[in-house]
Amino acid sequence: MFRSTTIILFAIFVLDLKGSFTDAQEGRRYVCLLSDAPNQCSAYCLSALQPVIDHLRNEQQDWSTCEVKANETLAKLDRIEGQLTTTQIQLEGQQTSIQANLTKAIPQDLEGRLDRIEGNQTAVQSQLKAAQKQTESQLTAIQKTLSEIERKLVLQRYQQIGSRYFYIEHNLNVNWRTAEQMCVEMGGHLAAFQNDLEYNAIAAQLKKANYWTGINDLAKQGEFISLASGKRAPYLRWRKNEPKYNNPTQHCAYIYGHENIMIVFSCTTDVMHFICQADDTV
Repeated sequence: MFRSTTIILFAIFVLDLKGSFTDAQEGRRYVCLLSDAPNQCSAYCLSALQPVIDHLRNEQQDWSTCEVKANETLAKLDRIEGQLTTTQIQLEGQQTSIQANLTKAIPQDLEGRLDRIEGNQTAVQSQLKAAQKQTESQLTAIQKTLSEIERKLVLQRYQQIGSRYFYIEHNLNVNWRTAEQMCVEMGGHLAAFQNDLEYNAIAAQLKKANYWTGINDLAKQGEFISLASGKRAPYLRWRKNEPKYNNPTQHCAYIYGHENIMIVFSCTTDVMHFICQADDTV
């Protein structure tokens, strides 16, 4: 565009010079019309302006061509814009349809239903906890009842002497540790005695034999305790010169049935009958 303007201005300048020159020579002025150059201009003027005229004609043709292409481009853009608008309308319609379908598919009272479900779940959990607690209580009661029944069955083998229960084994002969294990299997321990009443009542039932008790000084020589309670034995009736230690294994007391007195013997090698108690308090 700048180039075309420059050429036009140059042409006007040439024409102005040509006119001035002609006036000086011929004493008259005239106008050369570019639209009718052959008839309006002299041969010299025409030859001088012919390149300009040709360039302007080419510029005009190029501009016409560009204008046509620009119009075609605008038309294409209009078509594309129309297509985009149509696509956007279709997408908006689809979005509206999807939202409508989702609204129909999801219940309107979904939040309320969820709240009710959560409430029901909480109620069920509370009921389960209550049932579990009740079941545990029932199991505890059943276990207690079974223990009491088992205890009664165990005590059928024991006899009551005073406030306590004892079992006297008159047939088997075992060492001290085996005797304790057999008492445990019967729900008790090797016996210890708390007073003369118990001791004399038991001694009166013994044969002329030897019977293990739970009295021992395995922890510390000379300090006799009850195997059942782990406490110091509350009652002892020793034979004269007892306890007497003839070897390092003599730490367990037995009742010598011939005299109904206590003697210390080996816990591992000696065997004899035994006496059990049903409790672990003495």
